[in-house]
Amino acid sequence: MGNKILLLGLFVLVLAGCATSTRYINYTDQRYPPKDEFYAINVFPQSQAQTSANPYYVIGKVSVEGLTSDGVSPETLTNRAKVLARKRGADAIINARTEVYHYYYGDQLLRFIGELIVYAPAVSK
Repeated sequence: MGNKILLLGLFVLVLAGCATSTRYINYTDQRYPPKDEFYAINVFPQSQAQTSANPYYVIGKVSVEGLTSDGVSPETLTNRAKVLARKRGADAIINARTEVYHYYYGDQLLRFIGELIVYAPAVSK
C-alpha cells in the first residue's frame, strides 16, 4: 500500500512539471551569449510590422503550449518564451501570437508562437 501511494505521489509530481511544453527551432548555427535574467525581452505581435530603422537577424522560432486545465494562461506561455529567448541570447520576439484549440469538456490548448531576433550592430558612418 505504501509503494502505491509513493508511486501515485511521484506521478502527480511528474504531471505537475509537464504543464507546458516548449519547442525551439534554430534558424542559424551561430550561438549568442545568454542575456541576464533581468534583461527585458520585448514581444511584438504578428500584426505589428518591424521598421527597417532597427535591423535584426531572426535566429529561431519558439513554440510553448499548455492546457488551461493545468492553470496555463497566455501570460504563462509568454513568460516561458521570454525565458527561452534570454537563454538563446535573443533581444526580442517578433510575429508573436497565441492560438487557442478547443478540447473536450471545455478544456483548451493554448499555443504561443514567435520568432527570436537579435538586433544588428549599429553601422557607423
